[in-house]
Amino acid sequence: MLCSIEEGQSATITRRNHKLYVSTRSGVHSADTLLLVRGNTQDNIFQVRFQNGKPKAREYDNDLYIKTTKNSLVLINDVNFEKYIAGVVESEGGAKANIAYYKAQAILCRTYAAKFYNRHLKTGYNLCDAVHCQAYMGRCRYSKAIVEATKATKGLVLVDEKQNLIEATFYANSGGESCNSEYVWNKQISYLRGKEDPFSIGQPGYEWEKTISRKEWETYLQGKGVDVSDSTDFSFDQFNRKKYLSSETADSLLLLTTIRTDWKLKSTFFCIDSREDEVVIYGKGFGHGVGMSQEGAMEMARQGYSYRDILQFYYTNVSLMNISNLKFFQIE
Repeated sequence: MLCSIEEGQSATITRRNHKLYVSTRSGVHSADTLLLVRGNTQDNIFQVRFQNGKPKAREYDNDLYIKTTKNSLVLINDVNFEKYIAGVVESEGGAKANIAYYKAQAILCRTYAAKFYNRHLKTGYNLCDAVHCQAYMGRCRYSKAIVEATKATKGLVLVDEKQNLIEATFYANSGGESCNSEYVWNKQISYLRGKEDPFSIGQPGYEWEKTISRKEWETYLQGKGVDVSDSTDFSFDQFNRKKYLSSETADSLLLLTTIRTDWKLKSTFFCIDSREDEVVIYGKGFGHGVGMSQEGAMEMARQGYSYRDILQFYYTNVSLMNISNLKFFQIE
């Protein structure tokens, strides 16, 4: 099937019985299981709008593949790698930060994308647009600084001491101290070491709290195999990051990551105040805490630190390399 759509015009794409139908001004066209929407130049932009309005309309660079599966349509943005990185940086970091932060974030997003480039290859594409890979809500639309930062760092990635791409993890706020990788993923990684992080202190995601009834907390701990009684003191202090919940009266091997997941807490960096009828969890930070704190990095940028300073602060014994020097990674 071949049809054209002029600039400013729209087409409606539907799926019926594993077949694609495209309605344009010139009529209705059909395709079997795969449709390619390709622009005349490498600067073309298209917008995707969904019938129910969710998610909101999004703009993308370059081309679009649409294919059918058993139960749905799959939309694949065939996009220039660096334009994709700019879109990820805006999706992950917002549009109101300093350019030094954007340079650091671009390098991390590029490193992460390169390391996991073939994660979804078996399903017909490279990376998804959710946090499973990296958030990608379309082209960079709102910040020229992000586009400039991406261009200025084009091709740069972070590697470890053996010149392997690092796992370029990041999150919102460290709470004043980042976390060792093994505290979260049971895997000790040399360049993902926890350290004091004064730059995250006082930022929007720095502090939080949650109150839970004492009965709920008792029931929860008992369900996890923790021996508790009516007189148990549930107080828990964590002045430096820990891996397990423990106190003088209720020692256990209950992972803080498990508690965070079960109670939908913002981080594992918290203390517990045990009261008569409730426990109050006082927390710091937002996210898993491993790698770069985005709010901390933004503050470093505001204070005049360079993107190199930011990356060297949050990652241990890493260096910058151009992706073109990694022979195993080839991309158009």
